[in-house]
Amino acid sequence: METPIEVIDRFLNPGEIFFGDGHYRVRTLLGSCVSIVLWHPILQLGGMCHFLLPYPSDIKLEKTHKYGIDAFQYFLNEIKKKRTKPTEYSAKIFGGSNMFLNEEREILRNDASSLIGTKNAEFAKKILQENQIKIISEDLGGNQSRKIYFSVWDGEVWVEKK
Repeated sequence: METPIEVIDRFLNPGEIFFGDGHYRVRTLLGSCVSIVLWHPILQLGGMCHFLLPYPSDIKLEKTHKYGIDAFQYFLNEIKKKRTKPTEYSAKIFGGSNMFLNEEREILRNDASSLIGTKNAEFAKKILQENQIKIISEDLGGNQSRKIYFSVWDGEVWVEKK
């Protein structure tokens, strides 16, 4: 599909999510957070999430898209509403930086939170595999932030590292 005459830009803050048609360009800024981008190549629709942690620390907490498990459930609900199947989508995943690593990849802080980016990336890969969604591209890890731009009309994603 060609670029629509009128493109609607949408920016996702941490914990936000989007699912829609080919009139949208979605963007976000990631550090240790991860974005899963889903795209249906035939219907030119897709989604992007920006999650902070894989799971809530307390299962009784309110459902929110800042957790990967809740964001992915939202995707599954939207896929069902569109009368499509998860296996019809392809995925691209981004982010998961370990922001507390130096250039020599040494941990600057000595605690579990310094590797949350790795845990987020591992969660994204696992949940996509469990739902039989093929990962066709990924840019994960490192210690840089990323700007992500997703054009829903053609499934293209651009990454700008800082």
